[in-house]
Amino acid sequence: MKHCLVKIGIVIWMVFACMLVHAEDNAGVAWEQLSVQQQETLSSVKDKWSTLPPERQQRLSKGAEKWANMPPEQREQAKQRLQRFKNLSPEEKADVKERMRKFKELPPEKRKALRERWKNMDPDKKAKFKERMKNMSPEQRKELREKFRQRRQERGAN
Repeated sequence: MKHCLVKIGIVIWMVFACMLVHAEDNAGVAWEQLSVQQQETLSSVKDKWSTLPPERQQRLSKGAEKWANMPPEQREQAKQRLQRFKNLSPEEKADVKERMRKFKELPPEKRKALRERWKNMDPDKKAKFKERMKNMSPEQRKELREKFRQRRQERGAN
């Protein structure tokens, strides 16, 4: 009986400890805890900050910190990408989000290889590819991605 009570006590203590850890992981970020730079970056959400879910507050605070530490040219590129994204149709936005989700699901070494391939691509080829993609309809881009998939599968089969 005594051993049972000790075991139950241990289980209860473990559950309590897990709950504390989980609560800490899900703790929000108070507006006052943000740096001045983070507050400036996130000023558009200041009024609703306290109503945001804790995990969203954490993501936003980390993003604002990353933004503050970006070199100016990188920040400008990010602004341009965001503006292009805002101008997309709802279908195109959904397509971009799906591709990002799939990219994030790739193993880290595969993501790294793709980034390296893009980084090392000849600047002229890169510019031509960007221009070509920009001028394609969503259907044409989808067809091109399907062609790429088929080529990869054929190369894997050989």
